[in-house]
Amino acid sequence: MNIFSFRDEISEDCRNYIESFLKIQDPKVEPFVKTKLDKGYLWKDPLIQINPPYKRSATISQLIQENILHRDCASYFPSYHFYEHQEKAFRLAQQLLPFIVTTGTGSGKSLTYVVPIIEDLLRNPQLQGVRAILVYPMNALINSQEKEFEKFLEKVPNTPIRVAKYTGQESLAEKSAIQNNPPHILLTNYVMLELMLTRSHEEKLVESPILKFLVLDELHTYRGRQGADVALVIRKLKQRCRQDLLCIGTSATMSTEGNRSSRNQTVAEVASKLFGVEIKPAQVIDETLEKSISRPYPTLGELQESLNQGLPPQAEQTALALREYPLSAWIEMNFGLREEDGHLSRQTPIALSTGAAKLSQETGIDESICLDTLREMFLWSAQVRRKDINKGFPFRLHQFISQGGSVYATLESSQKRQLTLDGQYKITGNRLLFPLVFCRDCGQDYYVVRYDSEQQTITPLLPTAIDQQADLEDIQDGYITLDEPD
Repeated sequence: MNIFSFRDEISEDCRNYIESFLKIQDPKVEPFVKTKLDKGYLWKDPLIQINPPYKRSATISQLIQENILHRDCASYFPSYHFYEHQEKAFRLAQQLLPFIVTTGTGSGKSLTYVVPIIEDLLRNPQLQGVRAILVYPMNALINSQEKEFEKFLEKVPNTPIRVAKYTGQESLAEKSAIQNNPPHILLTNYVMLELMLTRSHEEKLVESPILKFLVLDELHTYRGRQGADVALVIRKLKQRCRQDLLCIGTSATMSTEGNRSSRNQTVAEVASKLFGVEIKPAQVIDETLEKSISRPYPTLGELQESLNQGLPPQAEQTALALREYPLSAWIEMNFGLREEDGHLSRQTPIALSTGAAKLSQETGIDESICLDTLREMFLWSAQVRRKDINKGFPFRLHQFISQGGSVYATLESSQKRQLTLDGQYKITGNRLLFPLVFCRDCGQDYYVVRYDSEQQTITPLLPTAIDQQADLEDIQDGYITLDEPD
């Protein structure tokens, strides 16, 4: 499949659908709307996002040799080769330092706390009771995480480690079993955690003398009033259990403003307030990315030669050729990665046309040639990855389609009135803007108005208006049209 052609087909289908019930008679409004659609008012250029790989560091065997992990971890995580951010988390956990993991979706964030918790239980097999409380914002995530734990625990027959979810949706028998024989790892939500702190029959779960780990997943959801509520619940828990808890938080989207240092500082401050413990910026673990394309960044001459000569024939478009092609390194560092304080970070997704304009500016070669070549390069990479998913550079195409709205016009003759698609109340000269609707039979346009018979005034009836006057006797909602002789 050519993803770019597919995107064009979807946009065209969307346009045909819109135009199928859009009939406009006015000779000024009709071309105005058509021009806006031609320029992509409802569907901007798609954004291209390259997903760079995470950097791998130590294997399970290496971490066991260093005594970072217990030797029996090899049974639960056989042949694992961990990412660097996971290894950093294991080392901080061993030092009993709280930490926050802010890596992207699909980066294995859950392993940053699953491994240390299982490792701790393997080192302390005599422990009975709740050792870790894991808090999730939704029960669906709890169900998913329970299956994730099962995936590791079922590798070891008759494992002594027990996991249970406690969300309020369990049967009475299940709740009683958990209360009478608490598991090592308790999966819950913050509402249930607060209830456990207020009910005497659940005190075993929150007053566990061996409680060590407190994990908050999707940390970014705890903001505003809800964040304050959760912060108080955490303080109550620490007061009740009288333990120095190892606090761990994970989130893919905590802070995006500023440079890497300021982002980590912001995350550390927010997490410190939430958990009630000091979390330093060095204890905020962000992504460690690496390049898919190992060749050096291309020179200007290499870029110009690639664009002027065009891509190699289809038969020569191999994975090796892609890795060595000058434009590959340019694409990765302009669509996927950027260097920030000696650290590789993700690029903000940009449109293909934006990348083509930048390449044209750098090389002096026509923008249309740059656009076509970049499109072919992405298709080349997609072809390579169909044969081997670990080759090439993985990319996504994001297309956003607006739901549309109204045409707005000033209350003047069709020759003079100002038109816009941007919903607003007034335009230049303090003139009001009224939304237009169109007759589906003949295309005649009508202003949507609110008429005040006492004041003898009309005002725009905007789609987003709060209806505070609709029930008043002197107020009528309706339509008017101007310059309609018949």
